[in-house]
Amino acid sequence: MRCRRIHIRTVLAVLCIYPLVYARIESTGTRVFPLVPKRCLYNVKVITDQSGQEGYTVKDLTYKAASDPFITDIVLSFNTPSSRLHRDDLKHYRILSSDYTFIAGGGALGKGCAQFYKKEHGVAIETAKGAWLGTCDDLGSFTIEFRLYPKKFQDGSVLFSRLGYLSGRKRGIEIELKNQRIIAGLYGIFKHPDGEPFDVILKRGRALQKRRWYHFSLSFDMLSGKLTKYLNGEEDEVQYVTKSGEPFDGVYMPSFGKPNQDGTRQCLDLPQAYIGKNYHGLLDEFRISYRQFEDVAQYAEIASKNYHTVATIGKIPLNVEGVITSPVYTFPGTGTSVTEFRWEERPAKNTFIWMQFRIADRYFTEESADIKWYRIDNNQKNIHLKKESVDYLRGKYYQWRAHLVSSPDGKRAPSISDVKLDYRLDLSPDPPRFLEVPGTGDRKVTLKWKKNTENDILGYKIYYGIVPDRYDGIIAVINGGKITNAASSGNVIQVKITNAVIEENRKQDKWGKLTYPILKNTVLYYFAVSAYDSYKPDTPFNHESSPSPYVTARPYEGSEIR
Repeated sequence: MRCRRIHIRTVLAVLCIYPLVYARIESTGTRVFPLVPKRCLYNVKVITDQSGQEGYTVKDLTYKAASDPFITDIVLSFNTPSSRLHRDDLKHYRILSSDYTFIAGGGALGKGCAQFYKKEHGVAIETAKGAWLGTCDDLGSFTIEFRLYPKKFQDGSVLFSRLGYLSGRKRGIEIELKNQRIIAGLYGIFKHPDGEPFDVILKRGRALQKRRWYHFSLSFDMLSGKLTKYLNGEEDEVQYVTKSGEPFDGVYMPSFGKPNQDGTRQCLDLPQAYIGKNYHGLLDEFRISYRQFEDVAQYAEIASKNYHTVATIGKIPLNVEGVITSPVYTFPGTGTSVTEFRWEERPAKNTFIWMQFRIADRYFTEESADIKWYRIDNNQKNIHLKKESVDYLRGKYYQWRAHLVSSPDGKRAPSISDVKLDYRLDLSPDPPRFLEVPGTGDRKVTLKWKKNTENDILGYKIYYGIVPDRYDGIIAVINGGKITNAASSGNVIQVKITNAVIEENRKQDKWGKLTYPILKNTVLYYFAVSAYDSYKPDTPFNHESSPSPYVTARPYEGSEIR
């Protein structure tokens, strides 16, 4: 199969599935961000200062907002029939299956609730990687809460579970009804200093009555190690998950992952989460809220114990927060480095602003959970030098998120404006120059060109075919190695193309879209050469130059008379 006869850049980018080619552009620049759309603001309003500068501040300093999507991992309000429940309210999770009877207007809050009573009733949730239910890292502080209205007590009624077994033991969280009490089991998610997991089960507390609404929450404080069951806002049972059983004394870190010897954690499974399995009654307003340990520590000094009422929310907040999440922006090319990120801020007493940033070569949406966020400081430099696994923090698509934290007394809020960043593009190499054919022979062609001098040059690709600007084969390796500057003699690269070389490259063509015609004597062939750099080689994110102007060559055995 041959690529259609179109411009070589289109051939590379579309038909032959090779890296995009970018025009030569300025390598550095500054991006000043305009005001983000309203959909990107949570509890934030736009303001204008005395100089006419537009910026942002916290909109509501009370705790009236029902759900902060950056504190809350998942919300199921059960305000719709099960047939329409495809994602949770915050769209963080996909609902794999949903079966319950929708009771319009009969819930504890909102427009309705879910009634469970059949054997097949229940809600199955996909544990999305990167979200709280799917992480294998530190779970941090968290609160699991819901409202329930039991109609019948039967042992084995699962109100919520997220359990895995592939580690060889039961691991996860399960909240169930047993002996008319709510039992909360945390299995294997806490580890002793020697790495051995252990179980924590809260099984005491008040007995429930039928046909009454209750608000239940299970909360863990990573700072003190306090694990608490709440019933209708009152402590039902408390245990400190620490070395001594006393608060703050060697808190055990919770995690769904299994620890490795180097201290990292691995995901052995991503089990589904379930709600309402074998339960007979109503459920409403299921929610998981969280704070990572580092974030809680940032607020510890300014957090207040005198909170506003949270009865309608059922969560225990720290400080009111406004959040600005930008759209996903795009740089001209992959591998772009952010050299500085900065903003103007006007903090008030006991307020705080912190920022997050993420960047990747592959496209992601505003709500994507699989691209990691990183905390950054104001005037943050060298973001591109942060190494994650084998790659540095560079890319084409990026997004920022600002958190504006009000004072604990709810009287003051900070403001932020003039968000901008400096960047440096990773440009494609120049096309190789002075391509020529110094000789031909029996089904072979010798090519020569001047080597590129960019400091990140990795290699070259030779495009060939039998029609101008239509290339049916790409040669990137010869005798098992890439075509690099190591093949140069002085400042010149010289390579010999034979049918053995063509066959070697044809076998490595994983796309199978090119025909790789063999070299035949007396047939005229067209050759062009491109250069590529060392950024993520052999991926669509690599930077490859435009091909050089083509040259022609005609293999020929030569004279039989010497």
